[in-house]
Amino acid sequence: MKLPISLVINTKNCEKTLERSLKSANFADEIVVVDMKSTDRTVAIAKRYAKKVYFYPDVGYVEPARNFAIAKAKNQWIFVLDADEEIPPDLAEKISHLIAQKSECNCFFIPRKNIIFGKWIQKTGWWPDFQPRLFKKAAVTWKEAVHSLPEITGNTEYLPADQKLAIIHHNYASISDYLLRLDRYTSIAATGKPSVQQFSSAALIIRFNQELAKRLFLEKGFEEGIHGVALSFLQAMYQFVAYLKVWELSGRKDDVGTLTETLCQIEEMKQTLAYWIADYKIQHTTGLSAWWWRVRRRGKF
Repeated sequence: MKLPISLVINTKNCEKTLERSLKSANFADEIVVVDMKSTDRTVAIAKRYAKKVYFYPDVGYVEPARNFAIAKAKNQWIFVLDADEEIPPDLAEKISHLIAQKSECNCFFIPRKNIIFGKWIQKTGWWPDFQPRLFKKAAVTWKEAVHSLPEITGNTEYLPADQKLAIIHHNYASISDYLLRLDRYTSIAATGKPSVQQFSSAALIIRFNQELAKRLFLEKGFEEGIHGVALSFLQAMYQFVAYLKVWELSGRKDDVGTLTETLCQIEEMKQTLAYWIADYKIQHTTGLSAWWWRVRRRGKF
C-alpha cells in the first residue's frame, strides 16, 4: 500500500537522472512533476511515473517553482525531491513510520549525502547537509532567492545523521559542471542583490579568504584529499565571482580602498593559513612540540 504523501519534483533537462529519482519514490501515492521548459526527454519520462505533470516558466533556478508545485499536491504530507536525488529504501521506510505516528512535527530535516566528483563528500561543510524536505503542506513556504531555505511554521525535527537515512544527491559530476553552475548561480544572485555603492580589492579578498578558511580548515576540507581541497577553493571562488558580478552590474566602479588595505588583507590570508596549520599541529602532536605550536598559533613568532 502506498503512503498518503505527495512527492514533488521540479525538472529541467534531466533525462539522465530523472528516472532513477522517480523510481526511488514509488512509495508515494502521488507524484507531482513541474517542468521548466525541458527540451530533452524529461517530460516523456515524467509522464511514465506521474499522473500530474505541469509546466512553469524557466527562470534559471528552481526556487520560484517550488510553491507552485506544492500547491498542486493533494496530500497533507509533502516530500520535495530534486531530479538529481534519490530516496534509499531505509529512508522510505523511515518516512512511512513518521507519517504513521501522526507526529505534531510540521517539518522534518533530512540528511543529504552529496556525491561530488564521484565521491561522497563528508567534510568541507557537505555532511550532514540537512534539508527541510518532509513537511505538512500548510507549514512551509519557499522563498524565491536561489538556494534559499523555506519559511516554516510550527515544530521541526532532525533525523539522525545516518547515511542510511540520507537523501542521495548526485551533485556536481565534473569540474566543468561545477563551473557552469557557478556562472549561472552567481549571475542570478548578483541581479537580486541591492545596489552596492562602493567596492574594494580588500573586500574582494576578504570574501575569498573567509570562505576558503571555513571550507578548507574549519570544515576540514584538507583532510578529504584533492576532492576536499578542490571544493574548498572552488567554493571560495564562488564568493569571489559573486562579488565581482555585483561590481560589474554596478558599472565597474573604481576601488574605494587603498593599496595598504589590499596588502593588509593579503597579509591576513598568510596569517590565517599559519593559524590553521598551527591548530592542526597542536591536535596531532604532544609535549614540547604541542606547546611550541600553541605559541606559534598565538602569533608570538
